[in-house]
Amino acid sequence: MFVIRGLLAAAMVVIVGATAAPAARADGIPDEAMLQAADLGGVAPHAADADDWPRLRPPRPCDADMPAPVTDRAVAAVIDVDGAPESIMEYVAVHRDAGRYLRKLRKALRDCPDWRLEGSRENGLTLRWTQRWEHVGEEITHQTYVAVARAGRAVVVVADSGWETSDGDPAVAERLLVSAARRASSLR
Repeated sequence: MFVIRGLLAAAMVVIVGATAAPAARADGIPDEAMLQAADLGGVAPHAADADDWPRLRPPRPCDADMPAPVTDRAVAAVIDVDGAPESIMEYVAVHRDAGRYLRKLRKALRDCPDWRLEGSRENGLTLRWTQRWEHVGEEITHQTYVAVARAGRAVVVVADSGWETSDGDPAVAERLLVSAARRASSLR
């Protein structure tokens, strides 16, 4: 009798699991709240590893102390912009108080020479992060553009770092942020 009940319970789990709507990811942010291939010119984003883009997840100018999110998730893609590749990253973090994160970010930008405020809106910012390194015997100065917005309890970040030694494009980051913030607004 216990064997039959166990088999019936297992069958119900399989049936319910197969017919249920897709569940949110283990980290709490469903695929639908992230940029999709339709937003990225047909390129499907992939999950970003924990080591990918650490200085932008979340943006922390001069390693400023930022509020920890309740949950977060990042995806990345290489898209085509005018015939050239651009490396894009989206980071979404749900906070108890997303406005607090943005206030601390604005404050951290004041005293951080590698980060510059390029544009400001009521619920968002466009930033430029300057990095310097040596590449094939030459000193490279590279610009990554980071668009940040609040969507309810979520902080949405879209970064365009260009490709290899070419700079990112602020217009691309801002354009993608519109779609990213719309998708993340479904998070509660």
